[in-house]
Amino acid sequence: MVGLVIVEEVAAGPGTSPLEEVDGAEATGLTDLLELAGVEIEQSEAGYDWIDATWDSYWYSLYNMSTVITLSGNGITFPANQQQEEQFQQRLPQIIQAADADEPPVIEPNLNMAPFTSGAPSFTEQPALDAGDGRPDASTLTWDQSASSMTVSPSSLGWTHLKGITWAKNFQKHAEILPPDLAPLFRSMLLSTMAQVGTVFGLVTEEGGGNFRLNEENLLLGSAFSPGEGLVDETPRPRHHSAMLWFLSNLNSFAQGGWFGYENPEPLIPAENIQMLTNGMGQTTMNAIDPAELDDTRLVGELLGAIGWFGTQTNQDPLQNSAIEYADGLAGRIETNLDGNGRVASGTENQAATQGVVGQGLLWASQIDGVDYTDTAGDVLGYLTDELFDEDAGTFASGAEDTTYRITARDAGDITGGLNAADAVLGRSEVQAQYAEFFNQTVNRGQLQRAERPPSRDENAEFTLPLPPMAGGEFGQATVYNSAVEYDTTSDDWSVVDDTFDAEAAMYLANQDIWISQWGGDFYQGRGVPGESDSPP
Repeated sequence: MVGLVIVEEVAAGPGTSPLEEVDGAEATGLTDLLELAGVEIEQSEAGYDWIDATWDSYWYSLYNMSTVITLSGNGITFPANQQQEEQFQQRLPQIIQAADADEPPVIEPNLNMAPFTSGAPSFTEQPALDAGDGRPDASTLTWDQSASSMTVSPSSLGWTHLKGITWAKNFQKHAEILPPDLAPLFRSMLLSTMAQVGTVFGLVTEEGGGNFRLNEENLLLGSAFSPGEGLVDETPRPRHHSAMLWFLSNLNSFAQGGWFGYENPEPLIPAENIQMLTNGMGQTTMNAIDPAELDDTRLVGELLGAIGWFGTQTNQDPLQNSAIEYADGLAGRIETNLDGNGRVASGTENQAATQGVVGQGLLWASQIDGVDYTDTAGDVLGYLTDELFDEDAGTFASGAEDTTYRITARDAGDITGGLNAADAVLGRSEVQAQYAEFFNQTVNRGQLQRAERPPSRDENAEFTLPLPPMAGGEFGQATVYNSAVEYDTTSDDWSVVDDTFDAEAAMYLANQDIWISQWGGDFYQGRGVPGESDSPP
């Protein structure tokens, strides 16, 4: 942390919570915050660089989660029935008291326990981001439900609440640094509560949930649930099991580690039950998905990341041994599709995304004792950074011969994950400059992120995003990711080619964002690496 460079001036630091989108009124100056943390600050006149990109990653991650979990209403909100209403009315005062807070930071929050898979993030009335007391009024920030999918998938739930758990740890880690009026412990507890409520909704049948489960014998999951209809797609799909395994393993880390947000005021799901669910999801996933039958190497890379987390979280030796064998089987699929120069075949249309998620997955799986694919990951990530980075465009080519690069939110998450792993695990700090250019060009100039709030806004920046009221539509749009952008190498032009909101992709990217962000470095231990952020401060 010594010698951290702050580029020019930053209007506000990590002061707003993932429970709000304010206009900067509560934001604490970044310089003051870092000084409180004992960080030595230097000034630099450099252009947009790693520090800028990782702070923007922090903010955009926060905006996406803030919107989905507490503001948008694009999902099945909590409380959803009389039993949950009574539970909420009992628990909320306990949370406020345990966190020594005065009031919730959002008026009438739309607490989202099961996010819909897609939606249109346009406000339906004039938004009140400051209702007069510095708090946003979430009742004015709901989205147009007529354009929503009205279905929930395990992936949309898993990636969203994985994000919440990561932030819950983050707030406890910095509870003594953040200003008291931000009530970080309140936020940690509420995010933990929503993650547990989401778990009940998807998996726990005796609590009136278990809506994704296909049977009582294991945790095999259907793919889509619709309110009032139940499961509307009962086909199990590997990507949903991967997302839920990644989420539950992190929730288990949170529960077994004794984090404040989980233990206070009291767990909704006992820690031993979360361990059982994690073990059950790992066992079901390994039984149901045969690595030898997987042809999509991008999915193989994601599963490697999930099994890396599971292998560091299971408390049963037989399951850990199975995780080692499973990781070897998945890695074998990668090696079968690996060219001599590190290129991975049979992945997504965006080659850079394939390289990124496979590289990260191999390194995450290598955190299990008895698994080591570090050298293979080095080759895979080397192809990403050496062969696919287009220096003229400042972004990653979707293919070596492509003249138009299509980059989805999911693609951006895969690329970010690969660069994070290369830097954090392999120590390849040279990727930092590439990440800065990639982020500035793709996310800022290309407008993969559709809007920003004043805490992140720098009027002197080369590429600023619109504020929500100016982001389109009659009343504006929320600060979330678009689904896809394209870059034309012949004209040097970026365009938004899909402006829908894809919850699975956006929240996956938001997780990768926080792991690579400034709060994802030494300031927040772990960088998303399995087993590196298990114990609270």
